[in-house]
Amino acid sequence: MRLSFKHLREIVNFPYSAQELAERLTNLGLEVRKIESLPRLEKVIVGKILTIQPHPQADLLNIVRVDIGGEILLLISGAANIKEGLMVPVALEGAILPGGIRVEKKQMRGVESVGMLCSEEELGLGKDRSGIMILPPQSPLGQNLSQVLELEDVILDLEVTPNRGDCLSVIGISREIAALTSSHLRVPPSSLGKAKMGSPHLMRIQIQDPDLCPYYGARLIKNVKVGPSPLWLWRYILISGGKPINNIVDITNYILWEMGQPLHAFDYSTIHERKIIVRRAKKKEILITLDGVKRELNEDMLVIADSTRAVALAGIIGGESTQVQSYTQDVLLEAAYFNPICIRQTSRRLGLATEASSRFEKGVDPLMVRKALDRAFLLIQEIAGGKMEEGLWEEGKVPWRKRKVSFRPSRARRILGTRITSPQMRKILTRLTFGVEGGRIWKVSVPSFRSDISREIDLIEEVARVYGYGRIGVELPPLGDGEPGENQEERIRGKIRQILKGLGFFEVIGVSFSGEDIFKKAHLPLKMGIRVRNPLSSGQEILSSHLFPHLLEITSYNLNQGESHLRIFELDDVFQKVPDLKEKLTLGGLILESNFDFLSLKGIAETLMEGLNIEGVEFTSCSSPYFSFKERLLIKKEGLIMARLGRISRDLADGFEVPSSIYLFEFEVNSLYSQSRPIQRFRPLPRFPALERDLSLVVKEEIPARKVKDCIIESGGEWLEEVKLFDLYRGSSIPAGYKSLAYSLTFRSPRRTLTDNEVDRVQEEIVHSLGKLGISLRQE
Repeated sequence: MRLSFKHLREIVNFPYSAQELAERLTNLGLEVRKIESLPRLEKVIVGKILTIQPHPQADLLNIVRVDIGGEILLLISGAANIKEGLMVPVALEGAILPGGIRVEKKQMRGVESVGMLCSEEELGLGKDRSGIMILPPQSPLGQNLSQVLELEDVILDLEVTPNRGDCLSVIGISREIAALTSSHLRVPPSSLGKAKMGSPHLMRIQIQDPDLCPYYGARLIKNVKVGPSPLWLWRYILISGGKPINNIVDITNYILWEMGQPLHAFDYSTIHERKIIVRRAKKKEILITLDGVKRELNEDMLVIADSTRAVALAGIIGGESTQVQSYTQDVLLEAAYFNPICIRQTSRRLGLATEASSRFEKGVDPLMVRKALDRAFLLIQEIAGGKMEEGLWEEGKVPWRKRKVSFRPSRARRILGTRITSPQMRKILTRLTFGVEGGRIWKVSVPSFRSDISREIDLIEEVARVYGYGRIGVELPPLGDGEPGENQEERIRGKIRQILKGLGFFEVIGVSFSGEDIFKKAHLPLKMGIRVRNPLSSGQEILSSHLFPHLLEITSYNLNQGESHLRIFELDDVFQKVPDLKEKLTLGGLILESNFDFLSLKGIAETLMEGLNIEGVEFTSCSSPYFSFKERLLIKKEGLIMARLGRISRDLADGFEVPSSIYLFEFEVNSLYSQSRPIQRFRPLPRFPALERDLSLVVKEEIPARKVKDCIIESGGEWLEEVKLFDLYRGSSIPAGYKSLAYSLTFRSPRRTLTDNEVDRVQEEIVHSLGKLGISLRQE
């Protein structure tokens, strides 16, 4: 994108030279590819063609008499676009043009030429070399061309990345400069205030596909005078890399360059039945575009049509049949918002990239559409005259809603590794036109033109680039200046993975979507599923509510491949209605092994919680229907559900066609976050030996093992160091309605070695306390 250094200074104040500005813009992420000083054209002046006569000795040459202001020169030219009365640049004898061309008197087939008529390329003002450069009619005769066109300027050629479509305009770049310098923008007036709806007798607008065009607006100006643009506009179009055409078209191109919003002007008289229809193209529909090319369209492309035919390729290029020409009297001016993906696909398919398509496919500012339309409307009235028809014809709404992103200054400091103060960050974001409110955690309002900002890390990048990457030193970040909560979460997720991999598990990664068939296999109620409006496929139309169906799908696939030994886990979000949408991070695991049992599963859960330094959990009964009612468990702490685990039910096994010997666990990761202690206390190695005892107990079925363990701990005194359940038995030697639980007890004193008699007395006290619960020692 080409920008005039002079024009930038008209909109925003800054103290930099062109070289300094280019360096600062590049540091902001807006790379300046090239700095180009416009040539000072000595001895190149404005001339007017008086007469043109064929050269008597050369069929392709003409003898041209040119008035340069009080003097008539005789020149030889082979350009095909010269006409009598045109204002043209004339290089006099002795002029040195860009590229080192020196103009001298020359004899050409017997006729002397004392100068040269120049093209844009020869003057270094453009790439057009197809003919002589045509100047505006109001160009002052005989004056130096550099003065007439104000060529004392520098052009900055920028490379704008695809995510920064807001910087494809003079105002967009000026906003960035204002953020650097704390300056105010001097934005030209661009609003006509609130407009009433235009008369349906003059124009009607219909949008048939609002997904591809959510908003379309138009204004009408009658009795305009189409002609060459004034010098200032002609100059800006030339500098931006465009080619001046006429005042109406040049204004739309100027608005595109200035505000970043593409516009299009139609000859109102060519619109059939005064109707604009925004629709998909018909199969093999033909449109001859402004470049004269006949193009065949398909149903995936969006067109602007009247009642009988397509008149423009939406967001890319206009049609030849409705273009504004010298005889046009009434102009219909269009401003719209088009779907970026549709424009990009159409542009690629047709191999047709334009300045308009480049902006639409990157996403234009939805709140700039009306402003650009009004600004162009005012300029047309100022430059081309005409009568402004009251009213605005529009259909649909621009796709914009207020967005806020949470931002933590402390996290920004940790990520960037530097001590940027909170006031500095607030100032930077405010200068970038973000709204900032809040204390420790800010709520940052995102402006309409920044569609690339959606996450906290995006805002951190904004702070970094304006603060200056060069100011961020290469050093370790200071200790203790981060977000303890977030560090804890990252640490716990890493620890979970480390523990499970150490236990022989492999991590699997899936998508957060399921199909109706998965819900039915898992016997999950469909009414609790959250459906996606536009699913990627028929099997991904519902957000996943649990991880175990995905793990069972993986197991089924592996079994079909001959793999019968699995330990897998997944750490991902699930979505549930409780009653509103709730997203929660969940850890799911699956074990398929021979000789694996419920106690081994419980041991895995205990190992995980021990590794996360979570103590004092309670193992209770579980009612989850997808587990076998004989082998299922709920882990809680202080009333907070930590996990559910067990052997899968027969119905679940049949649904996924897998063995019922599979064991599952699902942990609530947020509960792990809240209960994990980040710091483990050091405990010195014991100085004295331990004594161990085993208790084999006969317990009623309704008494949970946890209650038995609590009773043992309560009556075991200070010497009881550890209690472990190591066996569960039901069989012929155990009475009906009872079960056998075996516990290992470890005793130790921190001050001396215990004797067998001392431990025996404590064990007797434990057995006595258990007897009050109806629990007795098992007799072999």
